[in-house]
Amino acid sequence: MKGITLLSTGRTCVMVVGLFALLLVAYHLIYAPFFPIDGYRLGHDYAAVFPNWLDGRYWFANNGLEPPWFSPSFCAGQPFFADPQSAFYALPQMITLVSDPLTAAYSSLLICASLMFWGGYILMRRVFLTSPATACLVGGLLMFNGFLPHRMIAGHTSYQAFSLVPWVALALLIPIEGRLAKATAGVVAGVLIAYWVQSGLGTLIVAAALAVLVIALVAAMRGASMRSFVTRSMLASIVGLGLSASKLVAAMSLLSQLPRDFYPLPGAATIADTLVMLLACLFLPSQAAQQIGVPRLANLMWAAAPHEWAYGFGMAAAVLAVLLLYSLARNRAFKLPSGGRQWLLFSAIIVVLAWPLAFSTWQADWNAFLKSLPLLGSTSFPLRWFIVYIPFTAICLGLLLESQLRGRARTLAALACLAGTVILSAIEPRGYYEQQGYDIRPIMIANEYARSHPGEARIGQLGTEASLQVGDNQTNLGSNDTLIVGMSQVYCYNPIFGYRLEKFSAEGLESGDVLKETDGYLNLKNPACYVFPKENGCSPGDRFRSDQFEQARAFAGYRPFAFRTSRLQDYASIATLATLVGTAVILCAWLVWSGCLLVRWLKMRRSS
Repeated sequence: MKGITLLSTGRTCVMVVGLFALLLVAYHLIYAPFFPIDGYRLGHDYAAVFPNWLDGRYWFANNGLEPPWFSPSFCAGQPFFADPQSAFYALPQMITLVSDPLTAAYSSLLICASLMFWGGYILMRRVFLTSPATACLVGGLLMFNGFLPHRMIAGHTSYQAFSLVPWVALALLIPIEGRLAKATAGVVAGVLIAYWVQSGLGTLIVAAALAVLVIALVAAMRGASMRSFVTRSMLASIVGLGLSASKLVAAMSLLSQLPRDFYPLPGAATIADTLVMLLACLFLPSQAAQQIGVPRLANLMWAAAPHEWAYGFGMAAAVLAVLLLYSLARNRAFKLPSGGRQWLLFSAIIVVLAWPLAFSTWQADWNAFLKSLPLLGSTSFPLRWFIVYIPFTAICLGLLLESQLRGRARTLAALACLAGTVILSAIEPRGYYEQQGYDIRPIMIANEYARSHPGEARIGQLGTEASLQVGDNQTNLGSNDTLIVGMSQVYCYNPIFGYRLEKFSAEGLESGDVLKETDGYLNLKNPACYVFPKENGCSPGDRFRSDQFEQARAFAGYRPFAFRTSRLQDYASIATLATLVGTAVILCAWLVWSGCLLVRWLKMRRSS
């Protein structure tokens, strides 16, 4: 077992890379038609995402990578950095800065799908010590799982960070020697966790952490060191919290002013119904899972569209699972945990896996308790926590394959399952996704103009309706797209204010110039009042005062303006900076150490 390496031989390397290339081509052929649909349409939530990315480009043109605390583009002035779902320091925004939003959306999907494959493959090879065939099966299943692509089609781009789950688990579990190497692995895991925060994963960060934990528990049952996992996890938590401290404190301050605990929690009426929904989500197409699941939901306020049910691996994985479980039962190879440690780990796995089921089951008293919990009470659709089962299901299927089949039979079974998964994914009904209607053309035109005229953007007007003249055609701009013509959409789309703007007030605002003075106030909200009202002597939603004209003008021109932060926020910003420096030092030390080892190895090779 100790002889197993990342890629055992040159032949294995070529075969695995070749398989990945084939899977990536198939992935592209299946999902490229949705980016865009019919040449100009994307999923409905890109109506918020694309304007946000363009807003990020406007900010970057004037300020570089300085944190964009606020944005004048929407809601007559709103918080940005403090918004838990904001994602300025995330892959799609970075791609947008050098390209365009459409390229950012689709290339992010392909990158994340690739991360899922290689994360699953390397995790199985280095931590679970499986054969290449089993590792390829797990990597392929994670790659083709329906969660990421269907969320990305709908426009839920912040969920792309979920693709880092196998990599976080790998960094925390991979068997390595040396204090510096182990510390570096913990730091890398912490950086990935910080990305979860910075990319807007939101409340699903806890679910992603549970997904990592259940992987670790399964690995521990197979002999992995829980002590090493716990030690690295503690370091990763410190690094992740340190790198994210500034954003986390700002987000908590904002949420204390704009709590999102006023939506009911939907759930299945019984545990049996929850289990039916889980199985449907894991193995059926999302549209079929929706038809099975929606009638079983109680307390449902919002429409549970098909993308909310997309967690599936397909029926090929289900068939393989049934066959392998039959083989396990026939051979009487099922073994109960032995010893106190094994039973403790097994019990912990059951508890972790039971939580998403309990969270997704509705009962009046239980629901009231959940609504009283911090963070969890702001969730609007608990079924999203089913993501905990995605890596667990793929890994368990891989371990079943590893234990029940050998040699060529194992390889053929893995390839057959992957082929079936790809084929079923290709023919899956996606009528709902094909009907998405966000028109990307105005934003694409505005992005191209911003690339050739950096630093010219400015918000000059408030309003609710605007149009864009392109040649002989006039296009009405929807919702947040009005930033294109320098208009901040008053009735904007930003879930931080509620899906129906329940926490937003347009009192005192009027259509027209943002710097117009009325009764001692300007026609633009001071977003600092949403995050730090006490420190700035104002209330959430207040407008800039007339004596703050210069601050308002800078804000409208996508430039920083003076505002006060809390003492806790100051400490958090210092902690983030200190952690960033410390992280860089450790990573540089590891690179130097690795370089020295490489030089020594090359000298030994030459001398021999």
